Amino acid sequence: MDAVRIFKKSSLNGRVTVFLGKRDFLDYLTHVDPIDGVVLVDPECVKDSKKIYVQVLGAFRYGREDLDIIGLSFRKDLFSATIQAYPPVVEQQKPLTPLQEKLLGVLGPNAYPFFFEIPPNTPSSVTLQQSPGEDGKPCGVDYQLKTHLAESLDDKPEKLTTVRMALRKLTYAPSDERVPPPSAEINKNGIKLDASLGKEKYYHGESVAVHISIDNASNKTIKKIKLNIVQKTMVTLHVLCEEEQEIKVPDLNSQEGFPIRAGQTGFAKTYHLMPLLENNRDKRGIALDGKLKHEDTNLACSTKMSNCLQKENAGIIVSYKVVIKLVLGFGSNDVILELPFTLTHPMPDSPSTRTNSYRSSVADDPIIPSEDIIDDDLVFQEFNRAPIAEPESFKDPIPGENNDK
Repeated sequence: MDAVRIFKKSSLNGRVTVFLGKRDFLDYLTHVDPIDGVVLVDPECVKDSKKIYVQVLGAFRYGREDLDIIGLSFRKDLFSATIQAYPPVVEQQKPLTPLQEKLLGVLGPNAYPFFFEIPPNTPSSVTLQQSPGEDGKPCGVDYQLKTHLAESLDDKPEKLTTVRMALRKLTYAPSDERVPPPSAEINKNGIKLDASLGKEKYYHGESVAVHISIDNASNKTIKKIKLNIVQKTMVTLHVLCEEEQEIKVPDLNSQEGFPIRAGQTGFAKTYHLMPLLENNRDKRGIALDGKLKHEDTNLACSTKMSNCLQKENAGIIVSYKVVIKLVLGFGSNDVILELPFTLTHPMPDSPSTRTNSYRSSVADDPIIPSEDIIDDDLVFQEFNRAPIAEPESFKDPIPGENNDK
């Protein structure tokens, strides 16, 4: 059995340390993974009637961070929950999880547990990619865990004893979802285009299969075909804003069989398009799964709207579609067809669907049955991450700066 990895981060003076088993939390549309952890405090810090508060904060940033300095706030709070970890409040206490029991046994009497449940009507973490070299926090939805000491919740936290840890809330596709493959056809001026996808739901790292059938009964020549994947982002907070961006895909030999001349029928071919972030790192404004410092991420998953999540509270809604265009040349209108699809992560219990290019919190935060945690050794790791291409390195502690946010 592999060791259980524990993320930890300490305050600037080293007297407060927070321990988490993972920092990617999954939204199953009906419920969200709970946030459970332990805070270790130097007893000298709490002997003067000081209390330990732990908060989970979710917010949407939609403007430049430097403008906050001049009194313009471009951050809207979406979710906030606070508990008093010490001294414990009876009404806030929850049964200890296996992870907490193991940590408390290792850390001793100065460690205190905390437990949060995030409601499913909160948006998932999404970040809009900045230009290369652009400074400041990016726009998007982010979550953080904040731990601080104070005599009361209204007191200003002391920076030296405050710990902030960035979290991500990710949405996974329901495993029982059964949706027919998208298909469509168009018949325009004697040109018939039939198109369909191999399936409706694709996982990160998979190729999107596009089946094309063309009959040209017109008197025009179809010079070539263009296939693109387009990401649509809709910002629903503050102001309604929509934007579509073409996702670059590796070059494919799309012109084999072209041109299709007048009267030619029976053209059929399947194309494969793979949408990956590695081919789109220079695209400003493209939506990503919430990006954290010291780590790589992937293109944002398609937004799955649950019944309890209102559109105006979703933050950023992301969707994808394949755009097929038949180019006829000068003086003729092109024939265009669009097929929407879902881009997402597989559920954690579906390892067979993963590929080498697939990046998920499963590789980063292993889902371990609760009954197995007690018997595992703990490996404490500073609160940063290894590169996406080297998931095996997570099995050993990784040295690094303790300044992640």
